[in-house]
Amino acid sequence: MGEFKSPETVEAETMLAKAVAIMKADGNVDESELSVLRDIASRLGIGEGDIDTILNDPEGAENSLPTDPFKRALFLVFMASAVWADGKADDAEKQLLSEIGRSLDYSSEQIEAAATAVSTAQQAEGGELDPALIAVQIASHFG
Repeated sequence: MGEFKSPETVEAETMLAKAVAIMKADGNVDESELSVLRDIASRLGIGEGDIDTILNDPEGAENSLPTDPFKRALFLVFMASAVWADGKADDAEKQLLSEIGRSLDYSSEQIEAAATAVSTAQQAEGGELDPALIAVQIASHFG
């Protein structure tokens, strides 16, 4: 990529790349996962061309984890939504979620709480997930 990117852009691309890695962990990225991925990218301000680049080579993205408590919580929520995007949580996906959550300084209990909140929201009637609302709850509850 090589061009200058703001710290926020690098963080956003890191989030998307980690979501792709989670989605690929079970060996298959299906349409429901691609839909969640595009939603995450849209919320992060990442364009379609960059989505394709990251989807094809998630390891090629720079790696920058957020330090802001809300952004860290949002990152965790996006990763949990990547795990549950296809309606099931495979062991490899859950393992990656745990690793990413720990890299953000969350405990196993906090990671599980985020995963449960996302799973419950996605399985609710209509399946509407408000990542920002869940992230605010996580950030205010866990800090």
